[in-house]
Amino acid sequence: MASCCNTRCFLNRKFPLQLLIVLTMTTHLADTETGAPVELKGEVGGNVTLQCPVDRERPLIFLYFQRGDIFVNGYHASKPLTNTWENTRVDRDMTMHMEDLNVSHSGSYQCHIRYHDGQINLNHTVFHLSVTANYSKPTLTVNCGSENHRFSCWATCASHGGYPGTKVTWTIPESQTRRDVNNTQIQDPHTMLVNSSSTAFFNCSNGKLTSLSCSVGGVTSEMFTVCTPKTTPETFSPYVITAAVCAVVVAIIIALVLWFKCKKGQRRAAAAATAVVAAAADVQRGNECQEELTVLNET
Repeated sequence: MASCCNTRCFLNRKFPLQLLIVLTMTTHLADTETGAPVELKGEVGGNVTLQCPVDRERPLIFLYFQRGDIFVNGYHASKPLTNTWENTRVDRDMTMHMEDLNVSHSGSYQCHIRYHDGQINLNHTVFHLSVTANYSKPTLTVNCGSENHRFSCWATCASHGGYPGTKVTWTIPESQTRRDVNNTQIQDPHTMLVNSSSTAFFNCSNGKLTSLSCSVGGVTSEMFTVCTPKTTPETFSPYVITAAVCAVVVAIIIALVLWFKCKKGQRRAAAAATAVVAAAADVQRGNECQEELTVLNET
């Protein structure tokens, strides 16, 4: 709802000539001095307050907070005000409280005041509100591979939900060269918040490890490493090799000892079995001889 509280708005309406003369005279008496804008800063989802310098000694007819020609909220001595912004309220001290800020609330606001004595303060105080949003902690992803017999890495840094739009800043050692492939900023048409990202290419032909990070709007990512060498066969120290050889030799000796013991046990078992068989044979032969002697005696 646009609010008319300056001379042009009044003159656009059909008032009697006498009232026009009075308005013109009171306008010339008005305090129209405008000082330096009051800078206000807020964050998305936060709150701010706007307070106009009202003369408490003079009866007040109205006080309007406007953004350009758009009525925001205010006070009127003789009637309730409608079409006020839902996220605003004006207290008894003529202070406007603005809550649940979003990016669209950024801009310049003015106080329009009129007293019962006819004086009008137009744009006496100007507020310039800047609404910002913190970016999320950037995420950094790294992909490496070989191309044209060269080992290289691609690193992508991304952050979202910030305002105003800000480019990605890379932090890398001076010895490492990079090539920025892209640096994009995409704004949501509804929330006006920005997603910022960047991809960088690293030539890893020198084989050096590089630790890097990225930042967006003052928020920094974790440290990441690029140009990690390809996996190479693991080498062992002479001490490790000697210990391994000794372990193998000991294992072989233990195996031989166990084998000899097993063979010796097998031979003993075979000898015992042979002795048992021989004894059984002797017993059998003795029985046979005894039977022959018995037959001879009978005959």
